[in-house]
Amino acid sequence: AIMTHLFDPITIGNTTLKNRIVFAPSSFGPDGAEWYEALAKGGCGMIVAADLSVVPSMFGGIALDSDASAAPLRKAIEICHQYDCKISAQLFHPEYDVIKIRELYRLEGRTNPQKVRAELALSTKTFCDTVSPEHIQDILAAYEAAARRAADLGFDMIQIHGDRLTGSFTSPNFNHRTDEWGAWDRFALEAVRAVRRGAPALPLDYKLTVRTEDPAYGRGGISMAQVPEFVRSLEEASIDCFHVSLANHTVTEDTIPPAKHPYFQGEACFSFLARLVKKHTEKPVCCVGKIQSPETAEALCEEGIELIGMCRQLIADPQWPEKVRTGRAGEITRCLYCNKKCVGALKTGQTVGCVLHS
Repeated sequence: AIMTHLFDPITIGNTTLKNRIVFAPSSFGPDGAEWYEALAKGGCGMIVAADLSVVPSMFGGIALDSDASAAPLRKAIEICHQYDCKISAQLFHPEYDVIKIRELYRLEGRTNPQKVRAELALSTKTFCDTVSPEHIQDILAAYEAAARRAADLGFDMIQIHGDRLTGSFTSPNFNHRTDEWGAWDRFALEAVRAVRRGAPALPLDYKLTVRTEDPAYGRGGISMAQVPEFVRSLEEASIDCFHVSLANHTVTEDTIPPAKHPYFQGEACFSFLARLVKKHTEKPVCCVGKIQSPETAEALCEEGIELIGMCRQLIADPQWPEKVRTGRAGEITRCLYCNKKCVGALKTGQTVGCVLHS
């Protein structure tokens, strides 16, 4: 089949992607550069560089809080641009008190890891309710500074992560505040405005994470009923596109569903969320969730979903875009959605791999 939509360029703000294929955010572990090269060379239109913290990173991830900590990203940006692949910086603040946990980790990380884990779990439950208004302003200032750094480094776009701390603030499961920050959308919109101040010229993407009620999945993020209002508010706060996914703060297997997930089965398993967002915006929407076959990707584009987000399938075969573009779809190595060496690596801090690669 001829893929007429999937390889159309698309312009978002001042950035044009050569096609509609996006590597959805996933941390690579220690050897990120090799993955960026494989994916960019394989032909995807944009890679979202995942989990870039706006404050000093906790457990070995990359932070955009200083030039030194951001340095490894220069190589990734250079590699992407070499292959005409755009790169977006996904900014977030952890959902817990980084200052407190970092100090505890420094003191007792080696001797008493259970204590650190217990404190981390507690802080994740309570931080949104207990963080002071002054500390919130510091966090927003960190978003602005990180956005400025991302622009200076040469990123083509910025994605604001709508889960993590932002997801806590938007959800009644975590946000029980009675002050001005008790308004579910307040923190998210202020974070977007801070990023816009830091990077006035870059297109802004929002990772819109949605909870489902029946059956109930996801604890952070927003409810399906809040989508119309939130999309409108985000557009007013200058968001240029939406990356739509299931809300987190629960088990990884729900947001990254394996082949035998009890509910999220089959291809494009989160497309119902992307369609819901698309009903309420003219801006580009990115759909994710076990998209594997070129036919499914093309059909989503045909119905008006502008961007196709893939992660595990592109890890299984980084050449997927190039194979599809050149009529070699029959040669695609198809992901098994076993989550063994990709999601498994994320949990153990190993380099991301795939059981299908020798």
